[in-house]
Amino acid sequence: MRRRVELLLFSAGWGANHFSALLIVYRRALGFTASQLGLLFGAYALGLVPGLIFAGRESDARGRRALVLPASLAAACASSLLGSSQGFATLIAGRLLYGLAMGAIMSPGSVWLQELSPDGRGPRRATLALSAGFGVGPLISGALAEFAPHPTMLPYALHTALIIGSWLGARSVPETAQKKRPIDLRPRARNLATVRLLLRQLPVAPWAFGLAAVTLVILPGILRAQVARPVLYSACVIAVTLAAGVAMQPLLGRVGRRPDLVGLGLGALGVVLGAYAVGVRSPSLVFVVAVLVGCGYGLVMTSGLREIAERVEARERGSAVGVYYVLTYVGFALPFVHALVAKSWGDVATLEATSVTVGLCLALRALISRGGQVADGARRD
Repeated sequence: MRRRVELLLFSAGWGANHFSALLIVYRRALGFTASQLGLLFGAYALGLVPGLIFAGRESDARGRRALVLPASLAAACASSLLGSSQGFATLIAGRLLYGLAMGAIMSPGSVWLQELSPDGRGPRRATLALSAGFGVGPLISGALAEFAPHPTMLPYALHTALIIGSWLGARSVPETAQKKRPIDLRPRARNLATVRLLLRQLPVAPWAFGLAAVTLVILPGILRAQVARPVLYSACVIAVTLAAGVAMQPLLGRVGRRPDLVGLGLGALGVVLGAYAVGVRSPSLVFVVAVLVGCGYGLVMTSGLREIAERVEARERGSAVGVYYVLTYVGFALPFVHALVAKSWGDVATLEATSVTVGLCLALRALISRGGQVADGARRD
């Protein structure tokens, strides 16, 4: 049964990220500007936010499959809308709808899979299923868009068929949610501790996807004229980025006491190298950048989730994870911001400024962490 939910999460992840490999197609076929492409990329995150915030609590009340199955059909509709569209406004609407559906799939679907896994491996299975979809989707859709006819339609047709097929398989999977828990009327003092924890994540969390966006969107678009197959090139860079992020997850405990700081450091180095790659017009160097920012993405994302799991009570953990995901998806705005700033500064200077910003956030996060440790020690004394 759990395999069917894994396939559904894989299909949803495919549709969430294969759009990144098609951005060059839209630039080439429809003449969209860099800022328009940035808006299309970020619109998904705008739709995702309400889905992430409300889906977890609703799934506790209504059940996992009660949210995941309708949301999967909504994702299929969004994918069909994107595949049938040639206009900017309709593409924005499709991206918003897919983001909303993905938010309602990702959190309840992950919990559904965890509850179907009595061996305790549910969280890892959910992460791998989503990550596999995030990585395989751009690779397959990029190859189709590069070599097959109808590059703005065929990738979506394939994805729509995939997610409908996985939806049909998941229909027979039983509900796992327990009855709705009674409302907790205890004092909110502990909630303040959760709020403080999330506030401490502000300097670092948006860089989870912000770092990844450098090679998901920004660099392939800048260097598209330097490669013979720009769409396939973009898909391969995206796959390397996400593969590096997945590879870092099991190594979290081996990179020091502050893996988020290591992740920001690797990310800053990657962005600097990306600026150099743009300056010397080296598409091959971008693959090294992809490894660095991918590792940074993986460390930042996973360390934040681990900190929440260790420090937030179970009754608040679902909401805290939802808010944390929202903070990480703020990074999806980076391509749009880059496009606006680069009009005046140029791509190289804008990337260099981005790396400096990452470094400043690293320093701020280190100071906040040290202050929190001092305060914790004082309370214990």
